[in-house]
Amino acid sequence: MPDTVTATPTDQALTEKDIIIRALEDRVLKLETLVSALGDNQSDLRAEMRSEIASLRNQINDLKEDLEAGIKALGSKVDRVIGGKAVVTALVTLATSILGSGVVHLVVSIGQ
Repeated sequence: MPDTVTATPTDQALTEKDIIIRALEDRVLKLETLVSALGDNQSDLRAEMRSEIASLRNQINDLKEDLEAGIKALGSKVDRVIGGKAVVTALVTLATSILGSGVVHLVVSIGQ
């Protein structure tokens, strides 16, 4: 059976936010294109579209901040797991070292 990687809920949430950010960025680009095509006699519509663009950019920035916070939280969890693994590895190494030296001492004592 091949190895498979399953997405954690955190990964799923980060992916959904990333998709939303990309969709909002696409919408902003479309609106900016439309604003640049508007004539001088449509200043009210231009102002409204610029307001919408600013609102979308604020939403994008908020989502990016949430995404960064999620990534930092995930990174700290990974750091804790790696730190725990290092502690367990050190304890196992210490135990085998103590047992190994005890066995050597026992063999030397029996040999005399």
